[in-house]
Amino acid sequence: MTGVETRTSSPIRIGRDASFQSTNTRGLYPAGEGAGFAGGILSAAVDGIRVAEAMALSMIEGPGSQD
Repeated sequence: MTGVETRTSSPIRIGRDASFQSTNTRGLYPAGEGAGFAGGILSAAVDGIRVAEAMALSMIEGPGSQD
């Protein structure tokens, strides 16, 4: 798992589906300001929690269960 911190908000949004995974790169979970899903530190933290929950759920359910 890698979490990269950026210093600015992204002017674009990386697409993600209902499972919080990137729409074109399975296994990539874009989150927070750098991915265009938050507008501040608190909303980025909440988005990170939501993505972490989605990742944990996908590990429990196994590959292909949310496709």
